[in-house]
Amino acid sequence: IRDMIELAIKTALERITGMNAYPLLLPDTVQEGVTFQRISDPEMYSGTLRTGIVSARIQVNLYRVDDYTSLLQLDKKIWSEWKSIVHGQLEGIPVQYVERGGIQQDKTTLTNRSIQYRLIRDFIIHYVEDSS
Repeated sequence: IRDMIELAIKTALERITGMNAYPLLLPDTVQEGVTFQRISDPEMYSGTLRTGIVSARIQVNLYRVDDYTSLLQLDKKIWSEWKSIVHGQLEGIPVQYVERGGIQQDKTTLTNRSIQYRLIRDFIIHYVEDSS
């Protein structure tokens, strides 16, 4: 399920934002899009019992050129969809729930004098890890 959850995240981000999503980094030739990466994935415990549920911290980076407002709207749009997942599914993958974590923002001036804005958001996605 680990690879499947990342594929589901990619699919969901592309559908919600209307932009291409990439693992880790934007390709060198791309200035707008979404990237994502798994930061950590500890297993949840109940006392000394393994629950089989993983709390994967996924970092999502949104990039927009010369459009800071739409960057904020995309972050809002992702959260408005993901916060409603409770014992539901993320693109067909069973998910217990999703939490919204920290946020960072920055900007870079590109060689053509445009401004590339970046919003970095952490999401914690709780799902049952496949034991196979």
